[in-house]
Amino acid sequence: MQNKLEVILLVEDEPGHVEAILRALKGAGAVREVRLAGSLREYHEAVTTKSPDIVLMDMNLPDGRAVEILTSPPENGAFPVLIMTSYGNERIAVEAMKAGALDYIVKSPDAFAAMPRTIERALREWHLLQERKRGEETIRHSLDKLRRAIQTTIQVLVLAVETKDPYTAGHQRRMTNLARAMATEMGLPPEQIEGIRMAGIVHDIGKISLPAEILSKPSKLTEIEYSLVKAHVKGSYDILKDVESPWPLAEIVYQHHERMDGSGYPRGLKGAEILIEGRILAVADVVEAIASYRPYRPALGIDAALGEIAAHKGTLYDPGAVDACLKLFREKNFGFEADAYPIDRKLNAREDTAKLLKS
Repeated sequence: MQNKLEVILLVEDEPGHVEAILRALKGAGAVREVRLAGSLREYHEAVTTKSPDIVLMDMNLPDGRAVEILTSPPENGAFPVLIMTSYGNERIAVEAMKAGALDYIVKSPDAFAAMPRTIERALREWHLLQERKRGEETIRHSLDKLRRAIQTTIQVLVLAVETKDPYTAGHQRRMTNLARAMATEMGLPPEQIEGIRMAGIVHDIGKISLPAEILSKPSKLTEIEYSLVKAHVKGSYDILKDVESPWPLAEIVYQHHERMDGSGYPRGLKGAEILIEGRILAVADVVEAIASYRPYRPALGIDAALGEIAAHKGTLYDPGAVDACLKLFREKNFGFEADAYPIDRKLNAREDTAKLLKS
């Protein structure tokens, strides 16, 4: 071996095997100290006294099996463990590796003679694994810092919207809660759901540039005013496009008014051209908008909202997102906040839904 080890712990109860391994290690001049243990109890005492550089452990010992120790010891992972077995087969190999062993060795005269080289190879692999783990920790730490920075940025943006237009902020919050629940119902992974949450709470951030009198106008918008409102999607994209994020936040918000058949805006995307996150936000946005009060009309109610997405499932709205939304409201008792839409105001749902979707 190129580098001399400080301590090897050999856990073996067969004297002949111990002698053969010691002879090979001594012949290679590789180890300063070999400590011996003949049972699991002695193994625990040895590692408690001094942590070894590497452990060679027989699979079957007088007071138990090695894998029983490797599954739950506090010291597991502090040093590499090589399991030695008298019978080599795939089942034993898998069992040893699952229990936390770095490798396993089938006992034989040749294996004992090659033990110095086996240990050297195992230690090289062990050190590489530790360097990869440290690298992963660094990456995780960097991602955590990035997420915290993004959350702070998002909070500032949301505060700015709330200052300009409390209604828009409430809409974003309610729509986001629904979008997250839909994504969960659809089985999306947690990271993707978190991206949907982040995008949802700022999807209308572009409205911050609109005049307050347009946002709160109690009557139908003019064509010019409507074109300004539609431009908020691009405005949201421009605000978010340079925000560093693990998720495509800017692109998600850019797409939340696109439709499956290409009839949406601003780019007329269709089908798979629209991110699944954008398709989910689109459904959640429409449902919250129809169900809730608007300055220019009373709330139309959740039945009208669900009727809209059900009627246009697969044409305007993603089928999976629609199914998830309908299931949440009809089977799982999902609901917006109590003040999301007044229930004492009623209009012709079909007529007013059509008006809403145009404006």
